[in-house]
Amino acid sequence: MGLSIEKIRKLENRDRINQIVEFLHSLILDQGLAPGTELPSEKELAQRLGVSRFSLREALRIAETQGLIKISQGKRPTVASPSSHTVSNILRIALKRSTKNLLDLAIARAGLECKIVRIAAEKISPPDLSALEENLKLMEIPNRKLDYYVQKDLEFHEIILRSTGSMVFEIMLSSVTPLLYESRAQTLATGGVERALQLHREIYQALKDHDPDRAEEKMERHMQNAVEDILASRLPEEG
Repeated sequence: MGLSIEKIRKLENRDRINQIVEFLHSLILDQGLAPGTELPSEKELAQRLGVSRFSLREALRIAETQGLIKISQGKRPTVASPSSHTVSNILRIALKRSTKNLLDLAIARAGLECKIVRIAAEKISPPDLSALEENLKLMEIPNRKLDYYVQKDLEFHEIILRSTGSMVFEIMLSSVTPLLYESRAQTLATGGVERALQLHREIYQALKDHDPDRAEEKMERHMQNAVEDILASRLPEEG
């Protein structure tokens, strides 16, 4: 199990509740529990974690609002059927555990981004091109914190996605969008902002020229850099 039960017991109440929620995510993820699977009873979980029933119930309530579990009066909690929100929460826990999971996300994202940029090259409008140009100017501002550049990087890709007008792509990316922050923070920290910015400029120019082949080529290089950066940052035991 990824979380220390002893650590949970020693935390302040609010932090303890959050850690119990994360424990539930880990429990379901580690054991690959299918929808409908019963979890241990409240009494068993409280004893196992060494926490009060009050803290446990609050954590279960939060987990239910996240779409992770289903609670019925007089019955044990069960694993809920997955939704995009549930998938996002579970993936977030997985990404914290290993850069291998970040790598899997980067590889999956690469295929989508290359398809998206091809469509964008044919359909992008002048307002979206202007938005990309403004984004590039903002990303060129020096000496900002990493968080600033990660946000601008994500906004660049969001503008391209929006320009396609494709609801299908938006739905496909909706479950992983909150997770991309961790992935991009990792790759920008490793490969540097300037390298990413240069490829953003080249992607922008290809979009401005309405050149799908060149846009896809530049995006593929951009995504490959992300994969290589994550590989470079992996711990020896993860290799």
